[in-house]
Amino acid sequence: MIARALRMCAIVFPLVLAAQTTGMLNLYPANPVAEQTELNQAVNEANGSAVDVTRALEQHLLKYPNSARRAEMEATLYKNATDANDTPRIVLYGEKLLLGKPDNELEVLDRVIRALEVPGDEEAAKKAMGYVIRYEAAVKDQRERPPEGHTTVAQWADLADRAFARVSILHARAIGTLGNSGEALTNADHSWLAFPSSEAAHERARWLVKLGRDSEAIDRYAEAVMIEDPRALFSDRDRDRKQATDLYVKLHGSDQGLGDLFLKAWDRTAQAMDDRLARYRAMDRNYGLTDAFEYVLPSGANASPDAAPLDMTKLKGKTVVIDFWATWCVPCLGQHPLIAEVKQKYASDGDVVFLSLDADDDHSLVAPFLKAQKWDERVYLEGGLAGLMTVASLPTVMVLDPAGKLFSRMTGFIPNEFERMLSTRIDEARAAVTK
Repeated sequence: MIARALRMCAIVFPLVLAAQTTGMLNLYPANPVAEQTELNQAVNEANGSAVDVTRALEQHLLKYPNSARRAEMEATLYKNATDANDTPRIVLYGEKLLLGKPDNELEVLDRVIRALEVPGDEEAAKKAMGYVIRYEAAVKDQRERPPEGHTTVAQWADLADRAFARVSILHARAIGTLGNSGEALTNADHSWLAFPSSEAAHERARWLVKLGRDSEAIDRYAEAVMIEDPRALFSDRDRDRKQATDLYVKLHGSDQGLGDLFLKAWDRTAQAMDDRLARYRAMDRNYGLTDAFEYVLPSGANASPDAAPLDMTKLKGKTVVIDFWATWCVPCLGQHPLIAEVKQKYASDGDVVFLSLDADDDHSLVAPFLKAQKWDERVYLEGGLAGLMTVASLPTVMVLDPAGKLFSRMTGFIPNEFERMLSTRIDEARAAVTK
């Protein structure tokens, strides 16, 4: 029971659990012994309860305001507040985190601004605007950076657009609360154009009503109801449906024709989502795909200039072995000749295909690496497939059965057993569809 409570607080007190298991007496050498004892007792007595942990940490910080672990405790208090949707504490501890530059800065800014906008008063709105400006600058910086990790250009653009859409909504609410409904509507429009969502449609309708443009507001409320948005709560959709109905009856005297209005809103929102998908597909033909056999993999560094990409649909019905590797991966280097041995074993079998997919962030490193290692097999770029298949470490070898399903995932390198294990998995995958 005590261990469970300590594990919950491991982020804040990484040394507490170690002390329990090693018998260390001096957990925090920079703090008085009395503080150490009280802190350990408070955490133990919280017994894994976030509410009790919050109360214990706040009481501890009141008594020891200069604690060496203050920043870590405040980070945990912020997390507990967000988990509990505790608005005052989200603001209190979120602002403390924002005195620095936390790794999850955009997330903290979003939560703090939303919490500040709950009261709807000018003082809180002014403070929110200050954070909105910081949020916008951080989003602009993200937009201008190249894609990180295995994020494709389209996925990176999608993430940036979503962030811009969120901050535009928060800007709309803050500036609108401060009395500028016209600018609020402009920001809500920007949000919709960047990423059509139920929240953006609602925000557009809200400020149209403020500006006395009820007829346009009805259409926007209808879009908030009809758009495909899994994040939208039923209660929010029902609220917007009622607001659209009330405005429509107010203008027309009855709800006759309202159904057709909602159907037209469905058509508009479906078109907006299609346009968005087409925009990203123009950047990356694999964007949004959820089936590996629909992917088209870019030609790799050792391909001839006129080499065609690999259309994975042509591999349907075959057992496919995919080797995810990178130039910096030492185990990948050791595993390569073993894969070559297994590949040779199935060389005469047309129903087994081996794919070598480079997962380097910097593709310019690949060609000289292949030349130095004298690898002559065809290499393709992973093209986003690593993200789809949640490749978290290298080397990773996957076996897809002829039905296109993931049959095996081999992570890491086991030199003595690798060839046997991979061969067994290939044989089992080939036989799977015949059972």
